[in-house]
Amino acid sequence: MLAESPARTKSLEALRITRPKETPRRRRAPGALLAIIILVTALGVTTAYEVYTRTVGRPQTVQTILVVSNRGGQPGVMLTGSGYVVTRHKYITIGTKSLGQIVAEPIEEGQHVRVGDLLAQIDDRDYQAQLRQAAAARDLSEANLRLALARAERARQLIRTGVISKDEYDTTMSAAEVAQAALKRDTAAVEYANFLVNQCRITSPITGIVLQKYRELGDTINFGGQIQAGGGATDIAQLADTDDMRAEVDINEADLAKVSLGSHASVVPDAYADRRFEASLVKVYPKADRQKGTVKVEVQLNQPDLQIIKPEMSVKVSFLENQAPATQEPRITVPKGAVRSEEGETYVWTVREGIVQRVGIVRGQETETGIEIEQGLNDGDVVVVSPQANLASGRRVSVGTESNGRGK
Repeated sequence: MLAESPARTKSLEALRITRPKETPRRRRAPGALLAIIILVTALGVTTAYEVYTRTVGRPQTVQTILVVSNRGGQPGVMLTGSGYVVTRHKYITIGTKSLGQIVAEPIEEGQHVRVGDLLAQIDDRDYQAQLRQAAAARDLSEANLRLALARAERARQLIRTGVISKDEYDTTMSAAEVAQAALKRDTAAVEYANFLVNQCRITSPITGIVLQKYRELGDTINFGGQIQAGGGATDIAQLADTDDMRAEVDINEADLAKVSLGSHASVVPDAYADRRFEASLVKVYPKADRQKGTVKVEVQLNQPDLQIIKPEMSVKVSFLENQAPATQEPRITVPKGAVRSEEGETYVWTVREGIVQRVGIVRGQETETGIEIEQGLNDGDVVVVSPQANLASGRRVSVGTESNGRGK
């Protein structure tokens, strides 16, 4: 047994697997590990801050208005109605009595014209020739009349001495009268020919705007020619008088007693809801509309902006109460959307140095332009016009377009 042990041990050693000797790991320095941790932390903080500033931390953008006190009272609205812009003389169609080809037409739809401005020029060479012929005939009649008058004067002298007979005298006097009539006829022909020449130059009789052109350059005006719809055979253009712009509106018969000539009104175009024009009632039509139970009235715009106000434009007309007397205590008016009510408290949001604050107020009467504030705001405060639901006091906000809230 003892002799077999070494041999067996040797056999077991031959079966052993020899593994390569492992190289010991190099230990990292503590400073490098700390630097990596700081770098990863800084990147995480930067990313979190960027996300915060772009979402939750970004200041809200609010629209504000600078409120300014007003010592004048605000007139109330008695009634309103919808209508259209018209002119005093409605629309004027300009034409001519001379037929011919249009050789000049320096106008376009929408163009403003003044009294005497050229609308169209018709070729007048034929009419000029007729005028010269008429003038020559008139000159001939003048010469014949001078001769006839001279003969009549000699006949009056000769009839006294009995040199000529009564028949010869009557014939001479009749010839003078015929010459006078011929001169009147030829003078009238000259005036008519001159009128036709003048009709070849069509000018504007009013200060207004060109609504429509019925003719174009090169068209020939004649009674059988082609024309645009709405125009006559000799019509050139349609104008509207802009010296007296009005708004035409129907009001209920029951409300007619609330207004009278001279009543103040406010006109707001549908296309420009932020523009308001003062007006006054100048015309009440004598006939009511039986079917609608309304009466048509017209209000005259005091200072219309012709870049905005155009004929046939839709408008809203508000008839105002008499102007309230001026008060000693200034009033502040804010837009209706700026006032909020919550749990019995009425408040607005103000902005100062980029910080929004909730301010309690005491509201006054509601007017056409907004809500009067009796307490809580001062002249020069900046108020948020349409505050968002998630505003919070002390939060920084970004102010959008700021307008002036001066009372009107």
